Amino acid sequence: MQALEGIRILDLSRLLPGPYCTMLLADFGAEVIKIEEPGRGDYARSFPPFLKDFGYWHLQLNRNKRSVVLDLKSEAGRKAFLSLVKTADVVVESYRPGVLEKLGIDYSAAKAVNPRIIYCSLTGYGKKGPLAKQADHDIGYVSLAGITAMSGEAGGRPAIPGVLMADMNASMAAGMAIMIALRHAQQTGEGQEIDISLYNVAMTLMPGAASLYFGSGFVAQRGNNWLTGANPNYNIYATQDGRYLSVGCLEKKFWTKLCEVLQRADLVDLIDEEKNYAYLKQELALEFGRHTLSEWQERLAGKDTCVTPVLDFAEAVAAEQTQANEMVLKVHDEELGDYRQLGFAMKLSKTPAQLRKRAPRLGEDTEEVLGEVK
Repeated sequence: MQALEGIRILDLSRLLPGPYCTMLLADFGAEVIKIEEPGRGDYARSFPPFLKDFGYWHLQLNRNKRSVVLDLKSEAGRKAFLSLVKTADVVVESYRPGVLEKLGIDYSAAKAVNPRIIYCSLTGYGKKGPLAKQADHDIGYVSLAGITAMSGEAGGRPAIPGVLMADMNASMAAGMAIMIALRHAQQTGEGQEIDISLYNVAMTLMPGAASLYFGSGFVAQRGNNWLTGANPNYNIYATQDGRYLSVGCLEKKFWTKLCEVLQRADLVDLIDEEKNYAYLKQELALEFGRHTLSEWQERLAGKDTCVTPVLDFAEAVAAEQTQANEMVLKVHDEELGDYRQLGFAMKLSKTPAQLRKRAPRLGEDTEEVLGEVK
């Protein structure tokens, strides 16, 4: 038996944050019913590339779920949804504030038919304030939160983060909040409303910048602190063949080991004073430029220096560590054939995640699910 068996979740969300959150819960046994609009369904279904007529984005984010098509703008669809709410533990939605209230299926409507319901809303900027109803994407949330200003090289333009930081972290926060609320409901019989703002989550991703600013008034920018390239021992360096190494030896013991590999004992104690940082960066750039990436990997192997190669995604997938951690699932489907997707990051010894069912076709479970509540 999986840990979340018996928990029923109605998922009204689309694209990334909500579906990723509910997928994580489904991986551990929750029954997730994906409520989709007629015709198109979740927009992610149409995102290339495709495996036959299945979008890979949909395959990756909606495994272990059932799909029900409801026209929530119709009275019949509204009634059908609320009848499902009576049987559910959780609702997850990602509409703009006020939309579900107009449809008559917001938290107050859900609570009226099921006082135990947990209603989790993933919003862009929260439910109040001047930006509450503004449309945006991850780049907007992280830019307003101050993350983009710290990304990139000193003196250069801000860089777009390579991952959807607000989206992905909001997914995790929503999953944690849902589990907290489920525990509360178990203890008290009361449900509650959850508001997970992508902007708010982005703000909380910077405890270092917050500590600097609240403690001293220092504003973290590109290149002016250890997280953004100020330190020689927490930086990126090019190799002879145009590849890159990441250096993360912040602790003196790791820095000392790196200097031993470089045969540069003269550099060891220079790291203790910030006035030496420019010189150390220059020397490290020269040293790492003497050999190729593969040569450095051989030289650094087993030396415990906190220096790693900068890999692209294909290389990361093929890496021995990725394979050892079973982070790529090889799936065989009778209809679609063989395909791959990312594995389970959370490893539990007693109640592990499982791939029970591939992502559903649009509405394939409508008749069955609605028949269960009649």
